[in-house]
Amino acid sequence: MKNSHLFLTIFLIIFSVNGSAQNKHKHTHNNVHFSCQKNMSFTGGLIAGLFLNELGHNKRQMYFAYNYNKNKWRLKRDISNSHGLSFFNQTVVARFENPNGGRDFFVKFNKRGNWFIDSPKRLRKVLKNKVQKHL
Repeated sequence: MKNSHLFLTIFLIIFSVNGSAQNKHKHTHNNVHFSCQKNMSFTGGLIAGLFLNELGHNKRQMYFAYNYNKNKWRLKRDISNSHGLSFFNQTVVARFENPNGGRDFFVKFNKRGNWFIDSPKRLRKVLKNKVQKHL
């Protein structure tokens, strides 16, 4: 979020300077109007692209901790940054704690419906069903 604010501040400072004032030679009225119109369409398209890009990135992160007593994973954290727009497809990243203390297992589900499961083959079906259950 801080990067977005920093980028927006730098963007506003750069484009707050009048582009036609930087030219040293004189223009006729039609040329100045055309260059101003050209700059406005570029900046308008850039701003619209930034806002639409922010709306399109909905990401959900889940963290599952392993319960040794019941021999199952339990959902500990469920973080979603959908900005209140639930009609967009979300990218889901689920992290499962490794019961043996090694590297954690990851399950990723992207907007297009493709699954990427980084775990041993014997656990893939279990982890995928666990993520589907909590969607």
